[in-house]
Amino acid sequence: TSNRVDCYAILGIAREAAAAYDLPFYKPDHQVKSEVDQAQDYIKVAVQDSDLCTHYCARICKDVHIAPSPKWMQRRLASCGIRPINNLVDITNYVMLEYGQPMHAYDLSAVAGNQILVRRARDGESFVTLDGVKRQLDRDVLMICDAEKEIGIAGIMGGENSMITDKVQTVLFEAATFQGANIRKSAKRIGLRTDASGFFEKGLDPANAIEAINRACALMEELHAGTVVAGMVEAGKPIEPLKRIPLEEGRINALLGTDLSKEEMIDYFKREEIGYDRATGEVVIPSFRQDLHATCDLAEEVARFYGYDKIPVTLPKNSATTGGKSFRMYVRDKAEEVAQFSGFSQAYCYSFESPKIFDKLLLPKEAKERAAITISNPLGEDFSIMRTLPLGGILTSLSTNYSRRNKDVRLYEIANIYLPKELPLKDLPDEREQFTLGFYGEGDFYTMKGVVEEFLESLNMLEHMQLNSRETLYEGIQGRPYLHPGRQAEIQYQDPKTEELVKIGYLGELHPLVAANYGIKDRVYLAVIDIPSVLPYATFERRYHGIAKFPALSRDLSMVVPREILAGEIEQTIRNCAGEYLEKLELFDLYEGAQIQKGYKSMAYSLSFRSAKRTLSDEEVNSCMDRILNGLKEMKIELRS
Repeated sequence: TSNRVDCYAILGIAREAAAAYDLPFYKPDHQVKSEVDQAQDYIKVAVQDSDLCTHYCARICKDVHIAPSPKWMQRRLASCGIRPINNLVDITNYVMLEYGQPMHAYDLSAVAGNQILVRRARDGESFVTLDGVKRQLDRDVLMICDAEKEIGIAGIMGGENSMITDKVQTVLFEAATFQGANIRKSAKRIGLRTDASGFFEKGLDPANAIEAINRACALMEELHAGTVVAGMVEAGKPIEPLKRIPLEEGRINALLGTDLSKEEMIDYFKREEIGYDRATGEVVIPSFRQDLHATCDLAEEVARFYGYDKIPVTLPKNSATTGGKSFRMYVRDKAEEVAQFSGFSQAYCYSFESPKIFDKLLLPKEAKERAAITISNPLGEDFSIMRTLPLGGILTSLSTNYSRRNKDVRLYEIANIYLPKELPLKDLPDEREQFTLGFYGEGDFYTMKGVVEEFLESLNMLEHMQLNSRETLYEGIQGRPYLHPGRQAEIQYQDPKTEELVKIGYLGELHPLVAANYGIKDRVYLAVIDIPSVLPYATFERRYHGIAKFPALSRDLSMVVPREILAGEIEQTIRNCAGEYLEKLELFDLYEGAQIQKGYKSMAYSLSFRSAKRTLSDEEVNSCMDRILNGLKEMKIELRS
């Protein structure tokens, strides 16, 4: 698997097989028996960017004799799909298969100044690789250079200018570890993926590189291919100490549902060359096991050798055991039910989108929504950030339907947006579930308002819902810039316990400029409800109210209202002033025209009063109406004669 880099090599598979069958594991001999001179006298190595090249090893072999490799090596290489070439090339390929460590051999006479420098390429640079192709480079590509020129692309392929020929006398062996992500991106960028880059992009063990280069030198000596020069030249970061993880046998048993002793676990670890420090009670992780980081990883190793089939079957101990749904799931179901019964079809949109969406939505430069999480390895700019608004996908889908001449399209989506607490990202983002609705065609603002009200009614929240069209979200901009300035509102809920207004969403008509950005010439209406904001107040409990035993008294109220006063403000005043007997309040007429003064509108309400204990008198209802009229006068609202 991709997390077991050590198993991409013959030795890794052999080590696993030995552990599985509880047999001894023997490493091949990588000790050179006869050495001369010192490698430091032949080559100097420097690494400019140790984050991209964590460790670099170089060894020298002189008096090289190029010849065919022995038959046993040729057969083994051929069985692995590698064509034998000569003893020198075959040794590097053999070690790569054996240790999972790519190596490269340079003709030392072609290395100017007997110096190796590992640095970034320069923008616009070009380089001819061993296959004779000229490659265009940029500064994100790591290069192997000598004192004068580039001689190889790190982790991918060597250069034509330092290739091994039959006339080679002294060879420089290179074994290094490079940052996997950089090698993967570089190979993709220059259009050259090799066996070596396939290994490097997974992230290799620096300690393994040292063993691999020593093994190559031992094979040079064994095959009489040259004389090994003593010593090794290293550069980059020092090799990190071995990882240590506290052995918590109780936690491991709890995770697995087993009852194993500490000694049994230690015995399993020994089979994998995982040590145990009895003084500190810590497990010592070998460098080649880069997949082990925490107790849960140790638990997996114990389970592998104990036997998954021996672990007793137990059900998860939580509320899901009974097959029930969470409250959030019930709210989601209700949202889907309301949307579908209102004629909306479900949409599935990408959570990845383009940063250009912010300009399409007319968001100001300082908008907090522009602070989006960037994808480290995106497919392209169109999928390079995680969405902070739920509108992009719905609008794109509506635009696609409009371009295909589909009429009266209604779509909804229930999905997350991702709001980072800070950038660069140091903690998990706030993933907020959004119920998003959008349509064009038949219907208007009040159609969308009706769908929102239906949803809130299903959660017993409609009675305390309010719409606010005056909120300023960005400096100098009233309302949301992507919605029509005169046809939008924030959806608020007044907590009946604290009377605090809580914002739970918004709705409105899409701004004409935004609609044009998406190629839609029709009016588009949108609504977004933030599910986490709804959950604390939603309830599915229904209270029974008996059929009224006493008659209701009705009054009509017609008034002239300044145009800027909202209906919701009037209704709130009426309810606050009317007292406990007001049973029903309904707007039945709204008029602006010739008979009404400019800047005003006519509104007419029907009010119904009732008591559950007795028949109300006219005097009691008139008293309620007087309080209502006084409250309306304070708002500078006059009765219409």
